[in-house]
Amino acid sequence: MKTQTSEFNALSMAIAFGLMFSLIVVSHADTVSKMPSGPKIPGRFGAHYTTLKYDAAWDEPWRIGPHADVVVRFDTGIHKFVFWRGTSYIPCWVTDTDIWYTNEFVERSGGDSENTKGCCEPMSDKQCRYSHVRIIENTDARTVIHWRYAPVDVQYNHPFIDAETGWSDWVDEYYTIYPDSVGVRKITAHTTRPDKSMEWQESIVLNQPGTMPEDNIELGAVSVANMKGQSTTYIWTEKGAPEFDKLKNVNILKVNLKARLQPFAIIPPSSDGEHRVITPYKGHGNGTFFNFWNHWPVSQVASCVNKATSTKRPSHSSLCHIGAREAGSWEYYDKGDKWLTKVMLHGMSNQSVTDLVPLAKSWVNAPKLELAGKTFNSTGYDQTERAYQLVKADNKELQHLDLHILADEEHPVINPAFVIKNWGDSDVVLTLDGKEIERGNTFRFGHRHTLESTDLIVWIKTKSTKRMAVVLLPTE
Repeated sequence: MKTQTSEFNALSMAIAFGLMFSLIVVSHADTVSKMPSGPKIPGRFGAHYTTLKYDAAWDEPWRIGPHADVVVRFDTGIHKFVFWRGTSYIPCWVTDTDIWYTNEFVERSGGDSENTKGCCEPMSDKQCRYSHVRIIENTDARTVIHWRYAPVDVQYNHPFIDAETGWSDWVDEYYTIYPDSVGVRKITAHTTRPDKSMEWQESIVLNQPGTMPEDNIELGAVSVANMKGQSTTYIWTEKGAPEFDKLKNVNILKVNLKARLQPFAIIPPSSDGEHRVITPYKGHGNGTFFNFWNHWPVSQVASCVNKATSTKRPSHSSLCHIGAREAGSWEYYDKGDKWLTKVMLHGMSNQSVTDLVPLAKSWVNAPKLELAGKTFNSTGYDQTERAYQLVKADNKELQHLDLHILADEEHPVINPAFVIKNWGDSDVVLTLDGKEIERGNTFRFGHRHTLESTDLIVWIKTKSTKRMAVVLLPTE
């Protein structure tokens, strides 16, 4: 679907209006330090504990050690994935131009619980009292980060406290990130009131001090697509976000930032195909077409609704929601009596939103495996890890793993990963469609050591819509 001429006229007017107000606001800014994300050069892929320094006056009160934050680096660029105290550990993709972006968190409405007010979310946890991050897995093939938090209001009150146990809401989010800057966000919310309002995603851009939203976000800010490849781009005007009403069952979102790579998010399409899955965040701030708040990040003031009046401090701009409280718009991956789980594919890309459709298909409709021999068994494709799961039988000697990926146009394979349990400590040689592939950028592997087993993790940079032969041969 193409953007109409009237929208381009609106875009031209919007640029002129935005530039005028951007100059006015920025000229009065007394800027502070930029939000930190680590070295501005590519680094070895993987997650790193560190303590990111921001501003001396801001850093000083924190009662922390030398490993307070986590940064995931990539060898393909200077973009990063960051868990920082200044964002209450809310994870953010950071572009090569230092623009930060997050897919939010689980948020509860304070009005739904008798002892809370306003927004119950990790954004309110200014001191990270209940927000924690740790590295679970870190190999050349992938890294896994666990972020655990409790949604609280700005007075640190917990919603929905169970009268019998004293437990309130807690959330576990697992981020499985691969070298191609694509990962899975697995979200599990534990609550005694799963029936009450719960928000799972909000596209939020974080503006560095000294910048207006227009400095970071294209006015055609959000592009969406569905699994059929139909797409559109929504343009912000002096009234803020437009209505998102052009396509049904859109499940692919790309945020158009002023950077080499832009963030995207993908969810499984709704089963009935009728829901408005992605909806706009309405309104705008002072002197900008976008929402413009500065109560987060960095701020330690107990508030959740501060509209920014200058660019002196870091700020944020909310653009849209995926599955915003509409039943069925983003279906649960799994659920129980007191917990709910959803999954999302996310990452950074320079592709257009329609070019992301094959990636969505490779995750939503992953091709099946065909195994040769009886040494290994397949337990299927795990959407929460973006990986095929296999296991070596306990009574079998380790031999080569011979399999075919049954890819086609509707079930493409894009950069597949394999988790092979009970593999042991042996290294591995890869043969792909009869050609041996050297370990390096195209073929990466590592070992995961658990209490029960030593497992092999493999990631392969390859794309195909045809049957593909994969052989993994153990070596000393």
